[in-house]
Amino acid sequence: MIDVKKMISERVGLGAVVSLARKKMVPMHRHSVWYYMGGMLLFLFMVQLVTGPLLLFFYKPSAESAYQSIQEIMVTVPYGWLIRSVHHWASNLMIVVAFVHFFSTFLMKAYRRPREVTWLTGMALFVVVLFLGYTGYTLPFDERAWFALNVGTDMPGAIPVVGQYMLEFLRGGPTVGDHTLNRFFALHVGILPLALMVVLGVHLLLVQLHGMSVPKSVEEESESKKEPIPAKPMFPHLVWHDIINCLILFGMLVTLAVFMPSTLEAPIDYLKPAPEGVKPDWFFLWVYQILKWMPTYVLGLEGEVVGIVGLSVVAGFVALAPFVDWKSQRNQRSPLFTVIGIASLLVFLLCTVIGFVY
Repeated sequence: MIDVKKMISERVGLGAVVSLARKKMVPMHRHSVWYYMGGMLLFLFMVQLVTGPLLLFFYKPSAESAYQSIQEIMVTVPYGWLIRSVHHWASNLMIVVAFVHFFSTFLMKAYRRPREVTWLTGMALFVVVLFLGYTGYTLPFDERAWFALNVGTDMPGAIPVVGQYMLEFLRGGPTVGDHTLNRFFALHVGILPLALMVVLGVHLLLVQLHGMSVPKSVEEESESKKEPIPAKPMFPHLVWHDIINCLILFGMLVTLAVFMPSTLEAPIDYLKPAPEGVKPDWFFLWVYQILKWMPTYVLGLEGEVVGIVGLSVVAGFVALAPFVDWKSQRNQRSPLFTVIGIASLLVFLLCTVIGFVY
């Protein structure tokens, strides 16, 4: 009788991988639940890699045919509505998990030495995931996508000096049109997924090299008790938990896709003014709300410009947290950055909720 397991192991080195996973230990403490966010992100990205190409078989990336091709996917292609809905909800859940992963790692100071580069690659992944979501919901080229493209490309256009060049680069000209859709299509299906896979590979490699970060409070408790931090092998403990989490996620995806399928807005009317209360998708609502609160002028400068520059500076500060949080780098408690993390989380949640309601 053929031993399939042995045959596969001999050809792909499965035994060596399992042996390595058994030796790799995962710290077990009250914050261990946050370790599962990475595996959930990877699973949702894999769902995107499966459903995305299936949609590409029928999608036509041109201003004249994009809307009609989405209609055909939703109505005439067998299970097209389900595939598109799963793709839509996987994108939204991936962004939700990315936000959770970002805030949890920031509050746990996971960027401490020697994980500075791991943090930087994680920040790059976070930004790419956000822009994958944004470029994705512009591809139907319906009324919602049209205004999203105009508003979204106007924002970098407000940046001093380079703004106009960025605006024309993103739009492929002075106005939103066929070239804009082609560029966002190229970003969504080619450039951003490739960038995500490359950075993700580096990120996973660094996580394996340095292991899971342990919060300072857990380290101090372990030192005070003079006991090592409990740990379990990656395989089977963490792997089985990841499998269970992915099954739950898949069930959520299918349920949401069936009961809340993705929709298609009205076709573009180029003579129609922007409808009152038009807003970006939920993951950029916090930015929209902050810019909405900005006064028309601040110290003689346009309020929108000040808001965009200010948010960019804050984002840069957070990205450089490993290099400016000196206490964490010296393996000391860093209450200031804990306050910054909690304040950022509250601002994000508050502005997002207000953006939904008003």
